[in-house]
Amino acid sequence: MSQYAVGLCEILVDEFFGECCSEIASILLRHGRMNLPMILKRTNLPGSKIRQALASLMQHHMVLFVTAIEQLREVTYYEAQWQEMYNLIRKGKDVYLVSQKLNQESASIAKYVSTQGRARVQDVYSAFGKSPDDTDEENRLLQQNITDLIYLKYLVVVQPRHLIPVGDQEMQLRIKYLEQRKSENVSEIKKNREVNDSVSLEMAQLRSSDMAENQGLIRKPKDSIPRPTKRKRRNVTTSSMTGDLNEVLDDENSILLPDPAAHVRVNRAKFSFLARNQRLVHWVERRIGKTAAIIYSHLLASLESKFVGSPSPATVLTITTMELTRNFPKDIDIESCFAKSSNVRKPSAKAAFDQLDEELEVEDEEDEDYEENIDDESNSKSKVLAQHLELLADSSLKFITRVGNRGMGEWKIDFVYLTNMLRSVEFENILDEKLGDRATRLLRIIKDKGKIEEKQLANIALLRQKDLRTVLQSMAEMGALELQEVPRSSDRAPSKTFYLWFHRSERAYSIFLDHLYEVIARMFHRLRDERAQRSQLIDKAERIDIKGKEEEYLQKFEQVELKKLRSYEEKLLLQASRLDELILIFKDD
Repeated sequence: MSQYAVGLCEILVDEFFGECCSEIASILLRHGRMNLPMILKRTNLPGSKIRQALASLMQHHMVLFVTAIEQLREVTYYEAQWQEMYNLIRKGKDVYLVSQKLNQESASIAKYVSTQGRARVQDVYSAFGKSPDDTDEENRLLQQNITDLIYLKYLVVVQPRHLIPVGDQEMQLRIKYLEQRKSENVSEIKKNREVNDSVSLEMAQLRSSDMAENQGLIRKPKDSIPRPTKRKRRNVTTSSMTGDLNEVLDDENSILLPDPAAHVRVNRAKFSFLARNQRLVHWVERRIGKTAAIIYSHLLASLESKFVGSPSPATVLTITTMELTRNFPKDIDIESCFAKSSNVRKPSAKAAFDQLDEELEVEDEEDEDYEENIDDESNSKSKVLAQHLELLADSSLKFITRVGNRGMGEWKIDFVYLTNMLRSVEFENILDEKLGDRATRLLRIIKDKGKIEEKQLANIALLRQKDLRTVLQSMAEMGALELQEVPRSSDRAPSKTFYLWFHRSERAYSIFLDHLYEVIARMFHRLRDERAQRSQLIDKAERIDIKGKEEEYLQKFEQVELKKLRSYEEKLLLQASRLDELILIFKDD
């Protein structure tokens, strides 16, 4: 990780947890894993304060630990997780996303769990003044919202091994399998290969168990529950998942309830995945139109409930047009988006009267034909949806891919390809804003050709070399391009050397990410300086007797200064939020 990411994590931990936790996090980030005596040597804090800080950070999974045997005694090492520290900046976004996808009550539960780091389900009930055994309507709604959050993987169950770094988990498994195979008479190469395969298989099985549908939920017979067996239908705003959710969680004989003993935490990977999907919907609206974006949003919503986090390349899920039609909201008109043929002949007056007579004659038969009309309407909507899906598939960005003809068309979304495409498009967009469309055109040519000499590049781009050189140099300075020297002679004379320009996307994105971390860190530094300059005013405004009554107790000039500070805070935090959206796209989970 870069020094800019370390600096930003230190600031965020200081903002949320205070100086003591920030100092411990900084030591672990800059020096790697350490035990308690090693931490004591690098700080002036007392041991009790360090233990409290480590406990707080471990509660939020910002620090993991592993216990090893050294010289016949147990030694505990602590390791910082900078990604979890950075995710502090997204707490508000995650809660807002839950309110949009589910409801406000579920967002309140997610906010509580996010604030606590991880929480026992029993404690979630207590925080809202309820108990799992209560039978009132409010408790049933709370129970229902917790169940939905766990089933849809907005909250994930915490296992003891989640507090151990992944590398140490693999090492423990490797030691176990080597001990089991110690007496086998096989070569070391074969033994190590088999052990590595066994470790990989068990780690995959553990990850699969974390993604189990009923993880953190218990199914109880309805007869054993002292309350009405019929539950209120879930108020899930994403209509494509509402029906399936109610069918899975409630059946004729049993009901799924949250396990009060389970510990849960917010699933950051799920929220990162959902945020990227929102960005894809934004690009669909820009490239195709608003109606296509609405359809694409519902298509994503019907698939995203099946993922715990970002999908792996091996994951392939498909959906048919008919399945999308069944779950598509009826209040959205999509049929008026396509222009109808203008060469349809208008009926004559006599034909119009004859048609009216026919309509009056069959008016009494409408009730009998109601189901047929619904089928016709559904078929018409399916055809329109299929047209929109074809537009999405035919786009140059390949938002979806057709894989079959089942159910009026079977479609899949390649999330790995779309993530890479989104990074490429966003990077070109940023390059266009900073250096102009000429730089974007040159980048596309270089990506298409691989490695190319400046003279050849000028011929393809139809630009003069002296005009080209300035743009290439600016692109190299921001990390978008690299230069490779290929000498034609052993003395490496400049006149006998080819200079080839090329683009490495991983390096370019990494440099750009470091720049984003640096900019956000500077924003928080500026915000801290502004608050320090007005510290007395802030302390006065946050007094219990003044808070909410500033106009009554503060003088005019103090009110003006306080308003300026709040406005400045809002602008800086908004800019940081927008930059975080870019980081979300370019950073690997």
